[in-house]
Amino acid sequence: MRILVVGAGIIGTALADRLTRPGSQDEVTVVEEQGPGAGTSGTSYAWFNANDPADPAYHRLRTAAMSTWREVAAEFGDPSWYRPSGNTTWADTDEDQARLAGRVARLTDLGYAAELIGTGRLHELEPHVRPPQGALVAHYPDEGYVHGGPAARALARRARESGADIVTGHRAVRLTTRGDRVTGVRLDDGRNLDADLTICAAGRHSPALLATTGVTLPLIDPSALGSAAPCLVATTTAAPGVLRGLVHAPGLSARPAEDEGLVLEAADLDAGVDEHPSSTLMRAVGTELLARARALIPGLTADVAEVRRCVRPLPTDGYPLIGYQRPGLYTVVTHSGITLAPHLAALITQEIHGTPSPPLAHYHPNRRAPRP
Repeated sequence: MRILVVGAGIIGTALADRLTRPGSQDEVTVVEEQGPGAGTSGTSYAWFNANDPADPAYHRLRTAAMSTWREVAAEFGDPSWYRPSGNTTWADTDEDQARLAGRVARLTDLGYAAELIGTGRLHELEPHVRPPQGALVAHYPDEGYVHGGPAARALARRARESGADIVTGHRAVRLTTRGDRVTGVRLDDGRNLDADLTICAAGRHSPALLATTGVTLPLIDPSALGSAAPCLVATTTAAPGVLRGLVHAPGLSARPAEDEGLVLEAADLDAGVDEHPSSTLMRAVGTELLARARALIPGLTADVAEVRRCVRPLPTDGYPLIGYQRPGLYTVVTHSGITLAPHLAALITQEIHGTPSPPLAHYHPNRRAPRP
């Protein structure tokens, strides 16, 4: 089967890698305007987890995905872009402490690795971090992060070595059709790429591409006033060893960066960020993130190296959008791409070769009502 994957973020490259495994008879082509991992996958905070117990089925999907990540990373020989470092978080108000304790209890009941720890154990895990006195601390040892750009490039490289054609520098501007069937895409240079199956893995760009043939996708519009899709993420200059894993403190999320700096994000600072934030706003957010990091890590001397805009693909009901939308057209878009990518790639490969995948049944992109 000729399969065309549109998008070379973490989802698209994981698909290309899975579809070209030994024994595959598929002819795989990937189209990407920039380079593998150059978009959202390479700019996001990139935390892999199954930390929300609210929906047991979705929790199971994410837990299975974490296991698949371990398997894929092992195939690459402990790559530097996959870091199962653990995640530490805490709460300082009575209300937040009750909420955190309840979350840990529910996750433990689901068999997830989660525990409340004392400040002594926190100091062993993160010796440079100082939580407020009296904080309730939780630790999730199986969680971690991925350097999205390097991970996508590694997956794309292995797919190419296994026969995939990775077409970069050109944008898919429209889907091509014959009757009701999608037959491929037209590129911005006028070429048509034909396929038996086109998989749209274009993330936040998916609605525009799908709309060229009248297909809709329920994603939050990043250009809408007050949209939750855009966010700002800062990286710092080198600060080797100041963090060992992810730390989620009230008002700041932090983890190690690729170059021994830190990656910093705070949800409350994303209010007012639109799809094209001004340089003044980006500097102000970077300054505030650094101030919060220095309060969290006394003695931190790093400075802000970069503030980057990340536009997340956010389904309107929060759940993945996965499945056939037209004959010859399969869509896969999710906010949790970093967590889910390799596992979804395995399930989708099974499904497009004729074996329905029960874990994906709830997430069809044409569903009319939000999941409960």
